Amino acid sequence: MKTTLGFTLTEMVVTTTILSIIVAFAIPAFHHLLASWESNQTIRILTMNIQKAKIDAQIYHKNVIICPSQDLESCHNDWNKGFISFIDSNKNRQRDNDETLLFASTLNHKYGSLSYRGFGSSPRYIIFQQENGLPFASNGSFIYCSNSLDYHSKLVIGRMGHPRFEKTPTC
Repeated sequence: MKTTLGFTLTEMVVTTTILSIIVAFAIPAFHHLLASWESNQTIRILTMNIQKAKIDAQIYHKNVIICPSQDLESCHNDWNKGFISFIDSNKNRQRDNDETLLFASTLNHKYGSLSYRGFGSSPRYIIFQQENGLPFASNGSFIYCSNSLDYHSKLVIGRMGHPRFEKTPTC
């Protein structure tokens, strides 16, 4: 008796069709998973670094600034590339070569964008005061606008410098 090994054309077509259907349903779900992860990760990184900057201002007894950065060396305007924190020894609100860089975080958003809406005299950056670590006239909100409507989020920085997470339905 002769046995043949392999698949028939019908079996291959049915298997390929079933796999195509499964993949067609899985890809949008995977996209939503990645969008959710990016939103959560962005808020987590911001929260951790805001708390660290507040503590650094108290430890070093110097003003500490968090600002957006594209090159992770100096301040710019776009929060989507990343941000830095540094000791502002001369209080000019810009990082000079002799000022200590405390941390630099890269953000490569693929599923949304990040913006900061600040209040007071410094809407582009956050200054933590040397005396007590409180934000200096720079409380505000980070807003992450997801490409998916389900994952918009806001990180509010209060007058005491404590970050508070909020879900927001719109951007």
